Amino acid sequence: MAPLISCIVPVFNGESHLRETLDSILAQTHRPIEVIVVVDGSSDASAEIALGYGPPVRLVRQDERGPAGTRNRGIEEARGDYLAFLDQDDLWHPEKLSRQRQRFRLRPELSVCWSHVTLFWSGEIAEEGRRRAGHPRGGTVPGYATTTMLARREVFEAIGPLDETLWFSDATEWVIRAREANVVMEMVDEALTFHRIHGANLTRRQDARSRDEFLQIAERALARRRAPGS
Repeated sequence: MAPLISCIVPVFNGESHLRETLDSILAQTHRPIEVIVVVDGSSDASAEIALGYGPPVRLVRQDERGPAGTRNRGIEEARGDYLAFLDQDDLWHPEKLSRQRQRFRLRPELSVCWSHVTLFWSGEIAEEGRRRAGHPRGGTVPGYATTTMLARREVFEAIGPLDETLWFSDATEWVIRAREANVVMEMVDEALTFHRIHGANLTRRQDARSRDEFLQIAERALARRRAPGS
């Protein structure tokens, strides 16, 4: 029997794109799945949209904890053997979970599988996408992000949850800890996730804070490496 995959969708005021995101999860060829929509103190219709789907979509509400805290709540609620994450405005290739699951069948030692990600621009800023055409980061890139991840549940039990003090770089910080623990990870050379660029992207709105966080986690990792006995 195929394993249950828990698909966790962190949401904060995500009504604009949430239906499209949930539809891309429900279009997955892998079954069984559960879809856990964690609404993080939203004031819009996100919760009502999720409720309208019914099983296998399940709604969880909480007071605002931020992106990492919302993903962690999804992990706490998950019943699956594998965990996957998709942000409220992004999309998956229909065979995303199936193709990554195949890598685990071929490599029993594998704990985390990532995929490449293709960027696409919403209509209101489509001109920006045209200007980025041909740029190395303007199309398809390796995606070390929660949205591309498929992970065994037990790896989160071993490495620990995402750092809830981080709003932009929680995935990067978690990957660093996983590498330090010699977790076996693999990048699939296929674009299985599609990241939407639009005017309300969190990193666009708080670019300076995002850079500060990446510097902070790099300094932490360097300090651990230099610590006695490391």
